[in-house]
Amino acid sequence: TGTGDCWAQVGPSSFPNGTVVEVSLALDGSGVPYLAFQDKDNEKKATVQRFNGGNWELVGSAGFSAGEANWTSLAMNGSGVPYVAFNDGANGNRATVQRFNGSVWELVGTAGFSVGGADYVSLALDNSGIPYVAYFDGANGNRATVQKYNGSEWELVGTAGFSADVAYDISLAIDGFGVPFVAYSDVSNGRKATVQRFNGSAWELVGPAGFSDGEAYWTSLAVDGSGVPYLAYQDVANENR
Repeated sequence: TGTGDCWAQVGPSSFPNGTVVEVSLALDGSGVPYLAFQDKDNEKKATVQRFNGGNWELVGSAGFSAGEANWTSLAMNGSGVPYVAFNDGANGNRATVQRFNGSVWELVGTAGFSVGGADYVSLALDNSGIPYVAYFDGANGNRATVQKYNGSEWELVGTAGFSADVAYDISLAIDGFGVPFVAYSDVSNGRKATVQRFNGSAWELVGPAGFSDGEAYWTSLAVDGSGVPYLAYQDVANENR
């Protein structure tokens, strides 16, 4: 309607790629939307597209990952460079991160850098452009683990498997001060929501563990400019709303 009171579709109603799953959205500094997804028309590998004002176009080649890409997570740095993290079927379902260098998708560090399988992969970049990845860590009892890229290799942020028990639906965010926060569905607290942050030496709770009224699925975390975290989730205690 042009009045700003409704949602408008961005681009055509269907992508030329066909069926896509594991969709992750990010905006660059100019507000251009990018989408990363598992591309079923390209052997379930990773593909990224951006909206050019009229249509969705490929960023690099379709299906650029070495193998099947699950749990795709997209983030942009301050210069508009897209990064994608995923569970890498070509490397034992461990975590891999790639970025677009202007012509091709290149690895950030080594492929499959996590010790074990990595599900619920969540990627975020701090204000300096340093990428962090949080994931459900198959090598550490399916608890939460976070790693960051130090310029030459991926290193742990705190200890591996820092959550009290299994952590599903992991979501990572970094505040303006470079502090990483992680939200998850906490098995040690009846799958209620828990949020932790890294204080420079260890992961600490933000409020009580399991603070939601009931089970919390598909957690999605953001932190505002003042460092206040906000969490959205599927709320089982309120009719899955």
